[in-house]
Amino acid sequence: MGSSGFGQFGTYRVTVGGGPLNGNNGNGGAGDGNGGNGFESPEKLDYIRLEDVAISDYYRNRNNVPSRGEPVSLLSHIYNSRLVVASDVTGEVIGNLPTRYNYLYNTIIRGIQYKGAVVSSGLSPIPYVVVSLHA
Repeated sequence: MGSSGFGQFGTYRVTVGGGPLNGNNGNGGAGDGNGGNGFESPEKLDYIRLEDVAISDYYRNRNNVPSRGEPVSLLSHIYNSRLVVASDVTGEVIGNLPTRYNYLYNTIIRGIQYKGAVVSSGLSPIPYVVVSLHA
């Protein structure tokens, strides 16, 4: 299980989660060629189903998933070659961010942090965790 991709982190020109984009150029963060930041950083990412939850540190250590409402954060560094979400309570990795969000790497290396909460989780049919994050 898991996902596949190009094995690289790059700049993707997408809008995710339906939320507004932030940036310092008043142009939705898209960059204007005149000193704009040239990257996109959505303020809000809603209902992200994490990948590889059943092999995450959190699940392996507890044989359970975090409860709804548990605070989480997108780690500001790569963990096992992936962007991951961790519990703010235990510090353990809960799951991998789907690779379609790899463009966020360009945002987090510039110091933008994403925090949020678990919005849904369960053990059946397989362990799963859904989170919402905001910058």
